[in-house]
Amino acid sequence: MKNMRRVVPWAIVDSVGVGLLGFLTLAIMTRVLTPADFGSVAFAQSIVVLTQLVIGLGINEALIQRRPIDMLHIDSAFWMSILLGLAGFVFCLLVGLYFIYFMQQPLVGTILIAEGSACLFTGLNLLPSAMLDRKLRTKAIARRTVAGKLSYCFVAIGLALAGFGVWSIVAAGIVQNILLTLIFWHGHKRKPLRRFSWAHARQLIVFGFPVMLEGALWAFLTRVFSLLIGAMHGLSMLGFVSVAFKATDALSNIVGSVAGRIGLPLFSSMQKDRERLQGSFLQVTEVMAFVSTPIFVGLALTTGQWVPLLLGDKWSEAIPMIVILCLVWAISFTRVFVSPYLRALGYPRALLLPAVCASACTIAAVFLTANQSAIYIIAAWSCRVAVTYPLGLYLLRKYAHISFRRQLQPLLTPFFCVLVMAACVEAAQMAIARAGWSNLAVLMLSVTVGVISYAAVVLLMYRKALPDMLANWRGTALKSR
Repeated sequence: MKNMRRVVPWAIVDSVGVGLLGFLTLAIMTRVLTPADFGSVAFAQSIVVLTQLVIGLGINEALIQRRPIDMLHIDSAFWMSILLGLAGFVFCLLVGLYFIYFMQQPLVGTILIAEGSACLFTGLNLLPSAMLDRKLRTKAIARRTVAGKLSYCFVAIGLALAGFGVWSIVAAGIVQNILLTLIFWHGHKRKPLRRFSWAHARQLIVFGFPVMLEGALWAFLTRVFSLLIGAMHGLSMLGFVSVAFKATDALSNIVGSVAGRIGLPLFSSMQKDRERLQGSFLQVTEVMAFVSTPIFVGLALTTGQWVPLLLGDKWSEAIPMIVILCLVWAISFTRVFVSPYLRALGYPRALLLPAVCASACTIAAVFLTANQSAIYIIAAWSCRVAVTYPLGLYLLRKYAHISFRRQLQPLLTPFFCVLVMAACVEAAQMAIARAGWSNLAVLMLSVTVGVISYAAVVLLMYRKALPDMLANWRGTALKSR
């Protein structure tokens, strides 16, 4: 409890700060740039992100999970990540030149070369970032990431308003990476030594390779999905899809980042006490359901109001796509701790099965909707949840020996509370449908009704347990002093 009170608030500050800054940047950029601009950047960034995942080799997660760890692991990981980062940049350079000279796409190719510099920074910053995560130093992480996102926000908005167009996004990313590198290494006390042990590096790779492969397959869901849409449906269509993903990513990154920051380090510290580990997993799963589900359901219920207000009327075509994505995130985040749990137990390969199935669904979604509108593309992409959700339940029963009933039980009360909230918001919106209220007024009313109704039903459901929960919290606070 003491560690959680120290770690979680700063993880939330980090995620909320970055998410809000990202959403602010998106709200301004969508009014300045065109769908084709977003499509060009999304196409290039999809290649870069996949390259970063591959060159990472899961070393970050391997450094966090390994208990105990030798200094040779740390030094070997640094030099290995430097070489991998350089290899990733060379790959992006070659692909960019191919687009320029053979595909006759000079804009996409030039953006890809510039964005490919992120691979160098990925390799350089892997070690200090992993050590901060391993030690659960979320306060230091929050300060660094928020500072980096602030620089991105200022540069991107400033250059976009000055008329630099699509290059405002590219330049902002480079400035952010440079600043983060300086901050990360300024705070990293121990500098790596000039030594390398293949035996120690191999131990990290054995654990990290399945993690990398799983991450690459999940990235396939959005990045290769974006590449295929750009190739088959055009960059303008990709622009609408990209904005729909970015609009939901602003919140999904907030929730997912908190889970990612605390999940693997927390579970790894308890990996020898299976009973305690299992109880912690069920508790944090219930908490995540209580927090994330109302956020995404509420976002879906009010999409018709906040999209025109924040993004502009020209992006109204993205509204149905955003609704579907919000509902997918609402379901998916109830299982967000499955991956760190199985990794902490030492079963990263078990996670490859749902990743492969989800990737297959992604490819099928694009080809089956080749002549359809964007809404059908997103709907087909979202069907992956019907495959991956049951697989996650099965994997936990097989490797962690948690029955289906015990896994689903923590979700019943949060889902009931969200259904009550959704009914109240829908009733309020229907009541004022003919009153001619502005989008801002309807949005404010919906948020107010949603917050009050959700808080009321949660307190009603836990009215008996609330005094004991408060007493336990106060007792823990006194002990920590």
